[in-house]
Amino acid sequence: MAHWDSYGYPENDPKIWITFGPQKDGPPQVAFLGPIQPEGDSPQAVEYYQEVAGRWTDELVAHEELDKMAQAIIEQKHL
Repeated sequence: MAHWDSYGYPENDPKIWITFGPQKDGPPQVAFLGPIQPEGDSPQAVEYYQEVAGRWTDELVAHEELDKMAQAIIEQKHL
């Protein structure tokens, strides 16, 4: 089984970092959309904006779905 790598969105100017959860027993069933760099070192710093549960079997389909969510976060937060 291939490992699904984390990536920045959008590719040419990343504003959101997309990280896939555990992948030991098949494809990931969770992904985290968060800031490119941690927002400070305090305990209240944002670790991620959104947690997304999914039953992805195809990495490209997962990227398409998560990219749309990341774009919505970018627009909402004016990143």
